[in-house]
Amino acid sequence: MKFTDEEPLITIGVAAQKLGIAVPTMRMYEKAGLIIPHRNSSGRRMYSITDIERISCIRKLIKEESLNLAGIRRLMALIPCWQLKPCSEEKKSQCPAFRSHKKICWMFPQTLCNNDNENCRTCPVYLNSCENIENLKTMMCES
Repeated sequence: MKFTDEEPLITIGVAAQKLGIAVPTMRMYEKAGLIIPHRNSSGRRMYSITDIERISCIRKLIKEESLNLAGIRRLMALIPCWQLKPCSEEKKSQCPAFRSHKKICWMFPQTLCNNDNENCRTCPVYLNSCENIENLKTMMCES
C-alpha cells in the first residue's frame, strides 16, 4: 500500500507533537484562515504531509520573519490568485478576493471558484501560498 503526501493520515495531536507546537496553536492557525484541515467522517481534524509542510512554513514566517498571523494572512491575500488560476477579466472584476487585500481567497464563502465547485484544499493558490509569499514581489510586478 502506498500513500501520497496529500492523504490525511495524521491526527491533530500527532501533527502538533511532530511540529513541536500545541494543539490549540493548530486550531488558531485554522481560525486565522492559514490552514484548512481535512475532516474525517466524525469531524476530527486530520493532516497530510503537505499540511505539515505548510504549517512548518507558517512557523518559519513567524520565527524567522517575525510575522504575526495577521501579517501572514495579509501576505497570502496579496498573492495574485487570478494569475495562478488564471481568471478572466470578468471573473476577476466580480471576485471579492480580487478586491480585498485583507482576506485570503479561500476565506470568502462565495467566490466564483466556489461557485464552480472547486475545492480550496486542491487549489494551486492554497497549495502553493507559502512558496508564493517568497515570490510575491515578482508576482505583483507581473500584474
